[in-house]
Amino acid sequence: MFSLLFAFIALVMLAVFLIYVFRGPADPLIAGGIFVSFLACLAPALLLLKPFESPEELRRRREEARRKREERRHSSNESHRGSGS
Repeated sequence: MFSLLFAFIALVMLAVFLIYVFRGPADPLIAGGIFVSFLACLAPALLLLKPFESPEELRRRREEARRKREERRHSSNESHRGSGS
């Protein structure tokens, strides 16, 4: 979620930078500051979007979570059936 927010802010800063540079005479200090702001928002977006685990590990973890959910669902269904009799 935050990665998309950082990416959106980075795109806005890039648009501001391009508009500022192409609209007319640009002060290099201000243009540099806007570009640094773009980079400062782009870096965390790229870091957060990059997966930290290999695809095999992600798949294994999802399977384990799915199995646990199914076990909980089965155990809660059995407890509801047993208490109603």
